[in-house]
Amino acid sequence: MARALAVLAVAGSVVLGGVKVTGVWEGAPFPVADPAAIAERLNGQTLAVYDALEVPNGLVLDLSNSLGVEADIYDCHGRGLSHFLDNLEDTAPYEPRTAAISAGFTVTGLTHPQAAEAMERAHGALTAQGWTVESQEAPDHIQLKLKPPSTGPNGVSDTVFVDFYDPSGFFTVEAHAECARYLDDTPVDFEGKPEQLPYLSVPDRLRRE
Repeated sequence: MARALAVLAVAGSVVLGGVKVTGVWEGAPFPVADPAAIAERLNGQTLAVYDALEVPNGLVLDLSNSLGVEADIYDCHGRGLSHFLDNLEDTAPYEPRTAAISAGFTVTGLTHPQAAEAMERAHGALTAQGWTVESQEAPDHIQLKLKPPSTGPNGVSDTVFVDFYDPSGFFTVEAHAECARYLDDTPVDFEGKPEQLPYLSVPDRLRRE
């Protein structure tokens, strides 16, 4: 805590010294965007990445373990040094009228070697299209982390994750957008979560059971 206060004291001294640090103190503003438009983009991102994986047809869609389309309002916190201490708390206050939109699905039917080969194919194909791709591998988990070459509505950035888990065999493709401030006329539920988001899009060649 003493170290945190020292950081804030340094920031305050810079302000008093006449240097403009408003952006650092308040933090970058959240982009403003329609949550439904963000969700549509994320649906498209997951389908594009799934195509790049070139996995066999007929894998089984596991809806019970799929993310679906979600709006999370509890992981969006104030930015900048003015919120530094608050964000150290376990129950840091969340930023009003902001949400992080996500979309994704889970399939089964791949072996670990098949999943690894699919990720290698997607790594090469998407890198060639301008995506930024990182890979991680552990004995029971392999992952691709992908950043598309352009941002979404009003500059909202998003990231796609492809994961394979042993021994469950779950193969997930999920896209997550950064927190964005939603429009004043956005329909919300009693918690303040955006409603009327589009349904989850899944590849046509998946098998449903």
